[in-house]
Amino acid sequence: MIGLGKWKLNVSVPFLKADPILTISDKNGQYEFTVDAQGFGITPAINLVDTREENGNTLRVKAQIPMLNFGDIEGTLTFEGMFCKGELNMPMMGKITVSGERVG
Repeated sequence: MIGLGKWKLNVSVPFLKADPILTISDKNGQYEFTVDAQGFGITPAINLVDTREENGNTLRVKAQIPMLNFGDIEGTLTFEGMFCKGELNMPMMGKITVSGERVG
């Protein structure tokens, strides 16, 4: 499994800058994602619809966050040692670039 652990992400969109902690874990052979949105006091549920590994170091994910009610969110995260980078495509917000570093 790719990217297991805790990652501090840098997310910057108009009117919002956040550094959420993304935890990627193995739940009986399936990926599980949790997010701690520091500073906002929320931990939104993430329902993974599809997760695929690509090129040995990239996760392609389709998920839903019921709290946001946006529909499917699609994204990729590429892991290189202690760092990751990626892109999220969120309905009504468009593409969001993220970068991060391993913190656990």
